[in-house]
Amino acid sequence: MQLTQKKWVKEYFTFSQKERRAVIILAICATLFALLPTMFPFLVKNDIQLVNNPEVEKQLTHLKVVSANADRNFDDGESVDQLYQPKSGFTPSKEWRGSLFYFDPNTASESDWQKLGLRDKTIRTILNYRSKGGKFRHAEDLSKIYGLHENEYQNLFPFVKIESADANSTSYNKASEIINAGKSSTSKTTTWLIDINSADTTEFKKLYGIGSKLSQRIISFRSKLGGFITIDQVAETYGLPDSTYQKIKEQLRVNTTSIKRLNINTATTEELKTHPYIRYVIANAIVQYRSQHGDYSDVTEIQKTGAIDEDVFRKISPYLTTD
Repeated sequence: MQLTQKKWVKEYFTFSQKERRAVIILAICATLFALLPTMFPFLVKNDIQLVNNPEVEKQLTHLKVVSANADRNFDDGESVDQLYQPKSGFTPSKEWRGSLFYFDPNTASESDWQKLGLRDKTIRTILNYRSKGGKFRHAEDLSKIYGLHENEYQNLFPFVKIESADANSTSYNKASEIINAGKSSTSKTTTWLIDINSADTTEFKKLYGIGSKLSQRIISFRSKLGGFITIDQVAETYGLPDSTYQKIKEQLRVNTTSIKRLNINTATTEELKTHPYIRYVIANAIVQYRSQHGDYSDVTEIQKTGAIDEDVFRKISPYLTTD
């Protein structure tokens, strides 16, 4: 019995030549894998050179901002989700041949128009229009200039700043109602003219379809914006039917001399994101880029953050300043 057991044990622990080779190879592989972490610094070159590419840096900044806020929940109020709708069919020009800055079309000189990037023929048309007594009363009036292309108007519009409000104040200081022609004195129909940047709830409620709730929403939205730049922004008010807006828009006027602007060189992320048109990601990108590159010298520089496209810039730029 003992001989049988010894024979079994001897046969069990006896390896053939091929088996011994396999065991040796496995032992060597196991040893190499165990030593690999300590050998890694000697196998990888440490002389990698970083290339300072502005375009790559911009993309990295954008990715950093997005990744930092990917899991954040936003709740900035009902008006934050309202998007400004540019004119249909318009494709913004990606390259502008001039320098964009705030200007008054009623006083801008020929050199100012040239700096803005307008063609000489269009500049002559504007100067000729002014020389004959023509005036720009609203920023939208710029679109009526013959020869001014749609993309030129869309790029210039956010920077129009009409200092003189003579035409507007004349209308606002008139009697608030106009008697419609052809009506008898006993059944006069009134049309109220409303300055959307100064009207209170009482004035708004005189308009067709505007009650207490809608008038309060319009004023609340105006306050969050810092004032209306265009009349069409009233249509973005939460809960205002488009059919109602279409009936009242002819009674609306806008005076942009008291627009409140955010200073992008001093505003915090929290302050910027309270604006209805500025989401947290954009606000954070503006602040992060400022902390990395210093103060902005011009509002147009926020486009370098990589988080702001042409449409967003055109929408928010009238509400920003570097002063």
